Amino acid sequence: MNTVLSHIVQEHLSKKKENTATEVLDFILHSSELARSGLMKLLRGIAPNLPSLKFRTQKTDDDARPDMWGYDGNLPRVFIENKFWAAFTKNQPVKYLKLLAKQPQPTVLLIVVPAARQKTIWRKLRLKAKVSISSRDTVADGVRSVAISRGRILALTSWKILLAAIKKELEIEDVRNNLNQLIDLCDAAGQAFVPMPLEQVKNKRTADFILQLSSIVQGAVAEADETILSTKNSLEKNPMKGRLDQAHTWERVGRYVCFPRAFGVGAWLGTEFTLWKDHGSTPLWLVFENTPWQRGSDVRDVLEPWASRNGIPTVWRRDEHDEFAVGIELATGADEAAVIASVVSQLKEIAKVLPKIGRKRK
Repeated sequence: MNTVLSHIVQEHLSKKKENTATEVLDFILHSSELARSGLMKLLRGIAPNLPSLKFRTQKTDDDARPDMWGYDGNLPRVFIENKFWAAFTKNQPVKYLKLLAKQPQPTVLLIVVPAARQKTIWRKLRLKAKVSISSRDTVADGVRSVAISRGRILALTSWKILLAAIKKELEIEDVRNNLNQLIDLCDAAGQAFVPMPLEQVKNKRTADFILQLSSIVQGAVAEADETILSTKNSLEKNPMKGRLDQAHTWERVGRYVCFPRAFGVGAWLGTEFTLWKDHGSTPLWLVFENTPWQRGSDVRDVLEPWASRNGIPTVWRRDEHDEFAVGIELATGADEAAVIASVVSQLKEIAKVLPKIGRKRK
């Protein structure tokens, strides 16, 4: 869900995501004792003997400026450093740990990052903090930590785990709403760019799978007879002249088709990467734009109830896309011919329902 906070930060404050998320978190903690209790439960899972703390943001000490400070009276006992994809500065984490060494023990430096970044960041943190290879990590409830000399603890968790720990304690509706907006912001920021693991870049199976998807679409279009769909222009006012073409963009790979028995209504069929990423149900989608030829709104009126009854995923996007999409499920564990036959069968069922849209009035 795209909230107002997420929209504003993504569009206008993209270079200040970490600071914005930290200030919103600070606002929530100061708005609710229950929110603070949730954070303290997570911190005490790292260091059980921590006292109750009060939190402040963006304080500076000797050129060190952790995002959030947890105070026991006037003494800092916890530093929380919030990151999305920004790199660590020369002071992080070494100078922070040196400051904590001067305080009553135990003390905690907690780093918060997107889940996809945890593995890489933990290796870097241990190296920069000069943690002994023999020092064992502790992993509990989504938080990884390691004890350092002088009672200090270096810890790492994800935004998802941190915010879930706070949300678990909340009962006040307005605070939950604020937290939900922060969760949405962190989800959006955390997905902005995911560093590519070497094993994924060099995995030829990924390329094979993308090529298989294209082969399945081509095979399904070839196998479907004219009573199901066509690649020929069957609508006089269709802006696509003659044969309907393949249509690829940065976000999708597929082609245009039309449904002859549904008054020539058109659609795009193929691998839609943004829908696949956002909804995860299937890589293949049948997409009806809200145009006079594809009639997305009319199609939605008849296909959405049918899809709901049959457990078929649908998406109605009214942003820059303005389109209605129907998921085409893939038969897993089957050979190519069986997968293609399954796709054709689904297209056939859709073709049976589509004529209910009626002929478009002139």
